[in-house]
Amino acid sequence: MDFSKLKFGLAPMAGYTDAAFRSLCKEYGSDFGITELISAESIIRGNEQGFRIAQVSDYERPVGIQLFGSNSVSIAKAAQILEKNADWVDLNFGCPAPKVTKNMGGAALLSKPELIAEIVEEVSSTIKKPTTAKMRLGISNSIHAVEIAKIIERAGASALFVHARTLKQGYSGEPDWIKIAEIKKALSIPVFGNGNVCSYGDAKRMFEETKCDGVLIGRAALGNPSIFEACKKKKDFDVEWNMRKKAFLRYIELREKLKMRDSVGDLKAQAISFVQGVQYASELRLKISKSKTKQEIMEFLSNC
Repeated sequence: MDFSKLKFGLAPMAGYTDAAFRSLCKEYGSDFGITELISAESIIRGNEQGFRIAQVSDYERPVGIQLFGSNSVSIAKAAQILEKNADWVDLNFGCPAPKVTKNMGGAALLSKPELIAEIVEEVSSTIKKPTTAKMRLGISNSIHAVEIAKIIERAGASALFVHARTLKQGYSGEPDWIKIAEIKKALSIPVFGNGNVCSYGDAKRMFEETKCDGVLIGRAALGNPSIFEACKKKKDFDVEWNMRKKAFLRYIELREKLKMRDSVGDLKAQAISFVQGVQYASELRLKISKSKTKQEIMEFLSNC
């Protein structure tokens, strides 16, 4: 797996970046995707929801399957179970969600560099596919960010994805791209930047300012997979409602092709993301939220 050839990827986002959405973004130009984070323990216990999140399709490859947890042996066992369906296994050291961090998962592990090293070493030495990691800059500051990145590289990671915010920042405040540049300079493995890339212009600036190997695009891609097309064409353009509607209907087609279980709640969340920023968005969101079935959502949006 040559990570240096991957430039524009879809960042994992719980509740949104399922197999169908990752496949949709691939059609619009993304080079790769990563699954939503999956509890290693849920995989070991045979939890249906965990395996559902781990679903990948041939439409979207290459794709990484992302795991989180705090027990290195458990994470390695889960990685072994899932690696046959993945192009690589990604380890989450960046999720700020309390339900993850309260059990010393995700970004909480940044306070325990020795445990991060143990997890990466255990997984990379256990599976045959490459191991990568996604990290934030720290808990409340980025003083040890470069040191932790080096630890991850030494432990056996093949690439590193860096969200340039701390745990305490969550998704607010300005990301520290300078720290991405410092990490890139200190490491020999490919480094991908993440944080406030909302257009091709932003991606171009991140490449120039950080010298990173690739860019992860997260929230800006929700409801707007055309952002990857813009990156590939090296030109930002306005995305009209008809383009977004076409993309959403294609997303539904992909869900059906992949035989994904329809959850009205998930479909509503996706539909609402596709109407963000369009004319009469507030009215559209209200009508979508009141829909009770997949058919209602589709009929409403098809007639808009």
